[in-house]
Amino acid sequence: MGQEHSYQEAFDTTALQPPLETTPRVPHNITKSRINNFMASGGQFHTMGIHQGLWELRHSGEPHVSLHFYSVPKLGRITFKDAMMQPFVHFQNDQRKFGPSWSTHWFLVSISIPDAFIGREVIFQWDMECEGMVWSEEGIPLQGLTGGSDQSRHDYILTKKASHGQTFKFYIEAACNGMFGVGNNDAMVPDPNRYFQIKKADLVSPSHHIQDLFHDLSIIRGIAYDTEEGSVRSRSALWTLNEIINNFLINDSSDFLYCKRLAKDFLSHKNGQGQHKVTALGNCHIDTAWLWPYNETKRKVARSWSSQLNLMDRYPDYIFTASQAQQYDWLKDLYPETFMQIKEKEKEGKWEIIGGSWVEHDTNMPSGESLCRQMLLGQRFFEKHFGKRTKIFWLPDSFGYSAQLPQVLCQSGCDYFFTQKLSWNNINTFPLTTFWWTGIDNSSVLAHLTPAETYNASVTPSELHKCAKNNHDIETVNHSLLVYGHGDGGGGPTPEMLERLKRVEDVNGLPTCRPGTALGFFKSLETESKRIQSYKGELYLEFHRGTYTTQALVKKGNRKGEVLLRDLEIISVIALTTKPMESNLYTFKYPVDSIDRLWKLLCINQFHDCLPGSAIGLAFKDVHKYHRDIMSQSLLLRHKAQDYIISNTCEPRNNTEKQTDDKNGILIFNTLPWTRSEVISMNQANKMDASLLYDHGQTYALVEDITGLGVTGYVDNSTIAGDSICKDPVRAYVHEDNTFVLENVYLKAVFNQDGQLIELIDKRVSRGSLVPKRAKGNVLVLYEDVPTYWDAWDVEIYHLQKYKQIEGSKNLEIISAGPYKAELKLRQEISKKSYISQIISLTCIGERIEFSNTVEWYESHQFLKVEFPWDLVSDYATYDIQYGVIRRPTHYNSTQDSARFEVCGHKFADLSESNYGVALINNCKYGYATQGNVQRLSLLRSPKGPDENADMGQHTFKYAIYPHDKNFCGSNVVREALEFNVPLSIRQSNGFEIKNETVSASIFEINPSERVILDTIKLAEDDQGKGETIILRLYEAYGGKTATTLKSCLSIEKIQISNILEDDGETITANDSSEFPILMNPFQILTLKVTLKKDL
Repeated sequence: MGQEHSYQEAFDTTALQPPLETTPRVPHNITKSRINNFMASGGQFHTMGIHQGLWELRHSGEPHVSLHFYSVPKLGRITFKDAMMQPFVHFQNDQRKFGPSWSTHWFLVSISIPDAFIGREVIFQWDMECEGMVWSEEGIPLQGLTGGSDQSRHDYILTKKASHGQTFKFYIEAACNGMFGVGNNDAMVPDPNRYFQIKKADLVSPSHHIQDLFHDLSIIRGIAYDTEEGSVRSRSALWTLNEIINNFLINDSSDFLYCKRLAKDFLSHKNGQGQHKVTALGNCHIDTAWLWPYNETKRKVARSWSSQLNLMDRYPDYIFTASQAQQYDWLKDLYPETFMQIKEKEKEGKWEIIGGSWVEHDTNMPSGESLCRQMLLGQRFFEKHFGKRTKIFWLPDSFGYSAQLPQVLCQSGCDYFFTQKLSWNNINTFPLTTFWWTGIDNSSVLAHLTPAETYNASVTPSELHKCAKNNHDIETVNHSLLVYGHGDGGGGPTPEMLERLKRVEDVNGLPTCRPGTALGFFKSLETESKRIQSYKGELYLEFHRGTYTTQALVKKGNRKGEVLLRDLEIISVIALTTKPMESNLYTFKYPVDSIDRLWKLLCINQFHDCLPGSAIGLAFKDVHKYHRDIMSQSLLLRHKAQDYIISNTCEPRNNTEKQTDDKNGILIFNTLPWTRSEVISMNQANKMDASLLYDHGQTYALVEDITGLGVTGYVDNSTIAGDSICKDPVRAYVHEDNTFVLENVYLKAVFNQDGQLIELIDKRVSRGSLVPKRAKGNVLVLYEDVPTYWDAWDVEIYHLQKYKQIEGSKNLEIISAGPYKAELKLRQEISKKSYISQIISLTCIGERIEFSNTVEWYESHQFLKVEFPWDLVSDYATYDIQYGVIRRPTHYNSTQDSARFEVCGHKFADLSESNYGVALINNCKYGYATQGNVQRLSLLRSPKGPDENADMGQHTFKYAIYPHDKNFCGSNVVREALEFNVPLSIRQSNGFEIKNETVSASIFEINPSERVILDTIKLAEDDQGKGETIILRLYEAYGGKTATTLKSCLSIEKIQISNILEDDGETITANDSSEFPILMNPFQILTLKVTLKKDL
């Protein structure tokens, strides 16, 4: 056997059993080098290896391959139908390049089968080094193509058996971007002028028997290289590979059969009982936007998923899954034939619907209601189009997981959770693989973190070995999930992966590996596992901590969008339930479709590379556009709803009467569920008392007892116009030592000339200054911010070691001295390119000091924070998260503690002793840290990739300090933070009589309301604008069981306990006072379905 064996034949070894090896033993490292050369796809020894024989025939060029093209102008993306209306020009594939980046080029490919290919399988190979889609002449997407050598997909099968004179005609839509965009360096910043050339447009015929052997060898080599070094199987695999090389001759059938027999014999050795089990599931992680914009993702989805449909026809056992309802929705609208094919494959059990959410979103920064809407939108889409909800929450690539997520999942029909991202921790290894993940309310979901540590596996022996080796719970859970397929940029599994999967079902030296569904995998965990561990609280990712701050405008757009959509829904429900006056000629129409559209826009922008700020600049153009759309349309629709309320609750003014000043007033809409009193800014200086007009053009007025979830009227000539004297005015003044003071009945704050807080006295308690001696608050600190690699994503632990304080302006001044609002103003240079302008304010009734900031920011790899030290001692700080709070340590006792040097919080972070504390509140920031007694709020970063202009420009934002009696659980922090984020909405009284009274009563009331927050009021999804069923969402905010009651001014037929998906549940019975008693568990999210009585 083999090519040359003369040395063996010089000795008579036939009488020896076992046979004598007459050549020297080859060291393992040299054998591996030989194997690598033999299996290499390129290099100087390529012609001596197995790759030379993978293809038997190859042909390119005319007359058998003819190409015509049309280039879409202005970086347009057009439909197949539009492309067919354009002129296609003939060309030779070596004549030109195609570009620039993001452009689209359509190719007409005409094939005439050469005689040499008759009777053979014929494949068309296309490599333009970019992405593409094969289309039929009828306009049906057939398969995606990926150029280049990384994650390549070049082959399109024309026929299994070619016939004489056979011809083919099809189209290729080429997108001038690679699988990972058009980045030109490790910062992943796009190159706008990339051009691509057709490297291959060939007809080939495969050598199936050699390709079959190649796939065998890939498994045997993996066992030799990537399993237990020195084990019997790994050394046997090495010997087998070497022996196959010794006997491999492409044109010698007997030698080839011997090689195949060696491989088959090795792979036929089965496992014994008790071997680790792996379920393999194909998937295709497609970032909804990342190194490409949304519009390119739409095409990535079609390219990737059509390729998987193609593979399902070729591999009967293949099972694939895909999440993200938004991507299915795009496919449904843009590629309806492909969507219908997926529905058929789902019915056959080959395509698994998974995920539940609208997109694979970030879970750190979206609000509680946003988490609910992600699931509501996603599950309703799947239920509508596939007739089922998914039970598995699928989020493999997000940057940490909120401690409130288990409860949201449990109330959204998801019993299971899959991820792998915690394997990216760069300080501590996450200790569990399969476990009960328990949230802050004690809800639990069964979680699995694949020990293969990737969602882009390739079905290699290395990955299977890791499934067993890295499984932290293998003694009780002897089962892992392997999620394979090219991802991030899409693509999905390839034929090579499926060939390997066929060969690793049961091979000695590897875990058993069989295709299966994710649901089947989790069901087997339930029935086969022994006792498993529980993990309580957030799944904090010790990586990508900079994403809490990067792209500040995106964070602001998200927070403002959430607030405005909440306002819009509440005021629209109030309008819909307002009885029209007889004189009113129209009825209010609840904007069902508009609200649905706006929520979808907000949810797509919460994708885990959009809201965290880790995409390219082109992607953020879309994100900003969507946020502007959300804000402008929400304001417009809210205005219309307010118009309707005003016109049906206020008497029209007689137009013949002289409009005197005492008839002018305003209407104030309060969408928080409690009565508020605030000092408001009025942009109508010509109508206001001159004493209230300050040099920066603002007027202020005190409005009191504004009805919660209702509308209150105020008239100019009373409270607003200043006729009534401010009982307890606030003052701003300069002390004799040139310090500046803001003082009201509650607080006295002293600032130096740099605007730094040097003393804070709470007059209600006897504590002295809250600022420690020789310390300063409101200190701006600039940190050098150079991570190890992931620029937009990461801030590293060492950044805390290199910083400078920003101070020295000495230009603090008084711009408002009182009586309703006192203000100080500061302008401080950050560098020669950047500065911050700050207004520090306190109102006459204010219990918090506010800091309004405008920053011109043009830095590079710098991180701006503000710091406040307090005379407080606590081992932990309390942070606002979705519908609850979480405690985190303020020390670095362990590596787990120090890994949390930067954490995510929403509206506040609170540092409290047993009887006193201070909350640091913000209106659009998410990055916090508390070290000892120092609170830090992260303000701005300046990474240079993948968006080279990230955060450059002007920013406006606010933060506040709120000192309070008692600890956090006994405080009013939650209310203060909500009031800071949800401003009152003020409307002029034009044409209507206004009085100092409640115009529209509270639509719902919670009593007591200190601990239970009524956050959401909306129409039920199935109500469709009729106004018969209202959804309320409440939560317990502090972490204690609380009894409360709900009452309403509406006529209620019944109230049912529901869930996030708005299913019917248990009915709550009203008490004798027509109030509905509610008992809330700690951090419980409670959804109520309110059915109104129909008008007779």
